[in-house]
Amino acid sequence: MKLIVIFLYLTAVMTSFGQDDLLDILNEESETKQEFIESAFKGTRVANAQSLEIPKPKILQFMIQHRFGSIENGFYDLFGTDYAMIRYDFHYGLNEKISFGLGRSSFDKIYDVFLKLKLIRQSKGSRSVPVSVLYYGDIGIETMRKSEDYSPFNNNFLNRLIYINQLIIGSKINRNLSIEVLPTSIYRNLVPSIEMKHQQFSLGMAGRYKLTSRFSVNADYFFPLGDRSSDFINSFAIGFDYETGGHVFQVMISNAQGSYENTFIENANGDISKNRLYLGFNISRAFSLKSSNSDNW
Repeated sequence: MKLIVIFLYLTAVMTSFGQDDLLDILNEESETKQEFIESAFKGTRVANAQSLEIPKPKILQFMIQHRFGSIENGFYDLFGTDYAMIRYDFHYGLNEKISFGLGRSSFDKIYDVFLKLKLIRQSKGSRSVPVSVLYYGDIGIETMRKSEDYSPFNNNFLNRLIYINQLIIGSKINRNLSIEVLPTSIYRNLVPSIEMKHQQFSLGMAGRYKLTSRFSVNADYFFPLGDRSSDFINSFAIGFDYETGGHVFQVMISNAQGSYENTFIENANGDISKNRLYLGFNISRAFSLKSSNSDNW
């Protein structure tokens, strides 16, 4: 009988030590495992600016960016709602790091194709990385009809092209706050006057503060790097996000009416002192293109 009691006691002790060792191993693995930080922003845009997000793999996002006219005339044109500029784009997530798409903007009637790459992903754990870095590249073509007094040189296809290169460097500081900076280069093959440079550099700043699980306040601001004309206006936008189901709905007010990078960074014309500001919204819808038997990239 004593032998049975001793055996049971030793078995209980060994089991206890085994459980402790197993828990220690699991805790060590959980502490050392690399975990990528997700959902720094709700959508692929902060307001006007690009965000740190891309569509999930095999997800096609359709976005409408709608900007009304200036609010300066008040009720006469119902705070600009009698007029509008609009942009549509389709944005496809190829995998966790690569997305691409195409769009069309009514402002200057620009068609464009774009690519968005995650170069570095913010993470914690064994390989802690404090920031995410993305590359955004875009080629657009302005298709506005030129008047007859424009020379054939101005109407040349290549002269209508616009090239945009941008880095998006940002971090999800905590569960509520995300920030980013956006060094940007915009190159236009043809500029309106000989005094203007073909290539212009600017720096953007953007952020999001989450108030609830579905609601956040967003803002972005761009200022030039290098010389601009005396009447140049720095671009800004401030608004909020609301997520419902597969939609992300964003409402904002901005001093730029365009939604394409060249139009809102280099062509903002609003003036707070004159109430020349533009109400607008972005709305996006995600569609899954996954099949049940598709292989992962």
